[in-house]
Amino acid sequence: MEIRSSGIKLASGQQSDYTIVVSPACSPSEQYAAEELQEFLKQIAGVRLPILRTPVQGPMLLVGNSPAVGELPVDIDFEALGDEGFVIKTVGPHLVLAGGRPRGTLYACYEFLDKYLGCRWFTPEVSHIPHRDTVDLPHIDYQKIPALEYRDTDYYEACEGQWAARNRLNGHFAHLQEKHGGHITYAGFVHTFNRLVPPEDYFQEHPEYFSEIDGQRTAEQAQLCLTNPDVVEIATDRVHQWLRENPQASIVSVSQNDWYGYCQCDRCRALAEHEGSQAGPILHFVNQIADNIRDEFPDVAVDTLAYQYSRKPPKHVRPRDNVIVRLCSIECCFTHPLASCDSQNNQLFSQDIRQWAEICDRLYVWDYVTDFYHFLVPFPNLHSLQPNVKFFVAHNVRGLFEEGNSSPGGEFAQLRSYLLARCLWDPDCDWEQQMDEFLQAYYGPAAQPIAEYIEMLHQKVAQDDIHLGCCESSNMLATATSAHLTEETISAADRLFDAAEAAVADNMELLARVKAARLPVQFVKIARREEFVPSQLEYRALVNQFTEIARQSGVEHMGLAYDPPDLESWLQSLPPSGGE
Repeated sequence: MEIRSSGIKLASGQQSDYTIVVSPACSPSEQYAAEELQEFLKQIAGVRLPILRTPVQGPMLLVGNSPAVGELPVDIDFEALGDEGFVIKTVGPHLVLAGGRPRGTLYACYEFLDKYLGCRWFTPEVSHIPHRDTVDLPHIDYQKIPALEYRDTDYYEACEGQWAARNRLNGHFAHLQEKHGGHITYAGFVHTFNRLVPPEDYFQEHPEYFSEIDGQRTAEQAQLCLTNPDVVEIATDRVHQWLRENPQASIVSVSQNDWYGYCQCDRCRALAEHEGSQAGPILHFVNQIADNIRDEFPDVAVDTLAYQYSRKPPKHVRPRDNVIVRLCSIECCFTHPLASCDSQNNQLFSQDIRQWAEICDRLYVWDYVTDFYHFLVPFPNLHSLQPNVKFFVAHNVRGLFEEGNSSPGGEFAQLRSYLLARCLWDPDCDWEQQMDEFLQAYYGPAAQPIAEYIEMLHQKVAQDDIHLGCCESSNMLATATSAHLTEETISAADRLFDAAEAAVADNMELLARVKAARLPVQFVKIARREEFVPSQLEYRALVNQFTEIARQSGVEHMGLAYDPPDLESWLQSLPPSGGE
């Protein structure tokens, strides 16, 4: 019979009777969880609790599964919690914070600090840790198993390990260490066909290993001949090699190159026609490799893409239970939620994900959250991010990679990193509250005009039904004249940013953040210099201001439309003047 607690007084007046207790056999992440709990309780309540590996007579904060937890009248099914599930539970005077390995207990501590004590980690540099003279806790009986087993983004701002752990990202790109419980690691992250069967090693003697296109075998902008048994054998051997060299990897990518050029030989064509999709040959190929590695690597999954020409699900073949299909949304509109958008691209993608959900037990999604051609163009997709995450989860998606700007800078990169992390962890989170908390913490008194700017852009694309993809145009002027960036909108944006800068004029740190947030508006004005800054003097002043702020805020790359894409090369490519 469990003992119900009516609540506990954890600390008062910088005093506490509590001891943090971990197992004598605790893992590195469980030990670190105790240390993080100790540190933040010190910041919150001014008291530093001891950490012991043996139980004490007084009240305890029990971090992780331990003999002390086993002595309590509480039943916790640790096996059912999996790798990351956990419980937070008051039992008499004690508080249990325990979960599965490798990350469950660490997440229990962060969830406790977040949900019950109000801690927030907005960026690696900006946090909110409340200060309390008294820490009273209600009766708690809380259990969580994350809706998504894989939560990842490559935003530069989100990859810092400490921040990623505290916001419970666990993906390939986060710089997470053993103390953080590690992370989900890929061997070969994506587009691996040419690395599995390198054309430079095989094409000269075995052109039949590569795509036949219009009657000719080629390795230029091509894929593999997926029905060739030798290709299966070579790729299997390479996968074995990768996994032996990367024992930490739990997923290996066997996925098409990042272009079309699929094989049109008689056998590949016949298989694709039988399956009604180019995903058919790919999945037959991947299933064979998954079968071939299962004995040696029973805990490794083989990941492949449903991307562009292979996005449509096959009619007959089904993924093995150790195969992950990553469905890619690259063709979609991102300014409206997938489930309600009236664009044909979104309707077709929604149809595909529903069909994949019926046949794939381990479905991931590769989603896109910026304009990849122009990292600094205003891209109003914030209102779509949470509805899309919820749509994915509702359709059997178990892992989600949100591809952003992997270099410093980018439009609202810090805000997107935080909101994505919060939503991947809890798809039903209060999105407006999360955004408001971030804006207040990150921009201070400038939060309100920046919030109005964000809302203005999003209302524009909603009211005018403006659809934007993640690679709209490689032309800077065409991008900067998108339908949501009207002269009226940019003029209103300038007024709002003037107000934002004035609100923080006496705080250089906040002012620098506001000026960095203004870069996308200045980007549009530079691109449309004849419209906004017709005089040479005004144009050069704007470019100089943009340059100084971009450098100070760490902007490195401007987008995939530029070659090379670095900031300095982009600046040199600008016209010398805007005219007299």
